[in-house]
Amino acid sequence: VMPGEKYSFSFKAEAGDYLSFASMLGQSNDLFFAPGDMGIQLFNGSEPVNGEVTDMIMLWDAGTEVNEYPGAGIHQPAQMNGGMDENGHVMMVNDDFTYPAVGQMIKVTITGM
Repeated sequence: VMPGEKYSFSFKAEAGDYLSFASMLGQSNDLFFAPGDMGIQLFNGSEPVNGEVTDMIMLWDAGTEVNEYPGAGIHQPAQMNGGMDENGHVMMVNDDFTYPAVGQMIKVTITGM
């Protein structure tokens, strides 16, 4: 999905279900957006969740490549030059670079019926 574009999908859920997904932050070595390890709870009791849940999304580092300057690293996907191996541990982004707030890069909304 390019900036300003939307992507949507439908699914059936029931009380006790959670939503989990991952979406790469393009032009990064291995960063991605995803909720926490439990996902997003889709029901409050018997009522489906409705509305924006972006505040439950975080920016993660897959731990596969050392991060480079966002959008300009010579080993990022558009360059097709794989980067230096990292530690292999998935964690929230914690490097020396500055990133916009998650809510400025992605918006996630759930419409329950």
